[in-house]
Amino acid sequence: MAAPKPDISHRLAHLRSLMEERNVDVYIVPSEDSHSSEYIADCDARREFISGFTGSAGWAIVTRNAAALATDGRYFNQACHELDDNWKLLKQGLQDVPTWQEWAAEQSSGGKVVAVDPELITGLVAKKLSDQIRKAGGAELLPLAENLIDIIWAHDRPPRPCRTVTVLPDEFTGKSVRSKVTELRHELAKKNCPGFFISMLDEVAWLFNLRGSDITYNPVFFSYAIVTPQTVVLYVDESRLSVSAKSYLSDNDVQTKPYETFLPDAQRIASEMLEKSLSSEGLAPETFLMSNKGSWALRRALGGDGTVDETRSPIGDAKAIKNEVEIRGMRECHVRDGAALIEFFAWLEDQLVAKKATLDEVQAATKLEDLRSKHRHFVGLSFSTISSSGPK
Repeated sequence: MAAPKPDISHRLAHLRSLMEERNVDVYIVPSEDSHSSEYIADCDARREFISGFTGSAGWAIVTRNAAALATDGRYFNQACHELDDNWKLLKQGLQDVPTWQEWAAEQSSGGKVVAVDPELITGLVAKKLSDQIRKAGGAELLPLAENLIDIIWAHDRPPRPCRTVTVLPDEFTGKSVRSKVTELRHELAKKNCPGFFISMLDEVAWLFNLRGSDITYNPVFFSYAIVTPQTVVLYVDESRLSVSAKSYLSDNDVQTKPYETFLPDAQRIASEMLEKSLSSEGLAPETFLMSNKGSWALRRALGGDGTVDETRSPIGDAKAIKNEVEIRGMRECHVRDGAALIEFFAWLEDQLVAKKATLDEVQAATKLEDLRSKHRHFVGLSFSTISSSGPK
């Protein structure tokens, strides 16, 4: 039986009531989580909760009397089907259709306040949007620390995943944590940077050779990290770490701290560095490094303009350059996957030709996953199977 459709009108009414209490005229609900993840855990599906739209990309903008959902061409048909009459669909990329930023800025004219959770929007996007709001005659882009969707969703919001975090051995990574950190520190030294603040989940997992399963089809876990010339700190719920993971981190001189202390620590470190520069005559304030995908909340914690370099992540670049062990592993996994596909094609031919069976796409996809799962080193699929069949 299909799940009952949510009462979007009731949710929007509740949201507008909260907006009015806080003197907010326009509220923005991004798709991403605090780590700028495109694919998110169920507990972070805030845009889906308020709009009913289940696609992976889009922005919801709610005013006191209107609501708009912006998404790209992959999801136009889906959005038309899933959105109710409360929503205006902004088909991004089409001629004469405003971007979500333009539409939000237009709604702010006349001195209205636009608000967003600063952990869910990047610093660069926030800066651009702030400029657009000012040009449109809006009051400001307000970083609202309390997430209004979370308040509405309090009674049945799924809990944040807390699954075990394990080590991906060096035999698969080809490089130890210590080696990766040394290379990262070399990049920081070239920029004369006192610290790199890491918020992307895949970058944390890669740097520390750890894997999790907090997000479906993504081997990541909720975490942050800070690397300085002297220390390496991983922000994660330590109870989630396997015994081998704790030992591995300790052997590589990695400290662990609670996940929720990342932003306070970032703010503290930035304040200490600023005080140091002010107390030393002629010493210019140091500039911290964060990814251009880092949140506006992190940018604000580090001091904003003048103290933050929002740039292409050196970890992202290093992660993209595969070493010999990784290249060999990729080749070997394709051999194993090719064998599974051959087994699948043989099974499918037998079912359709010899046995004259009738199969649907789900049955075929399930069989293929079963065959793949029997091969060495299988952990899970990288994405939900997208299957189809053509005419005879």
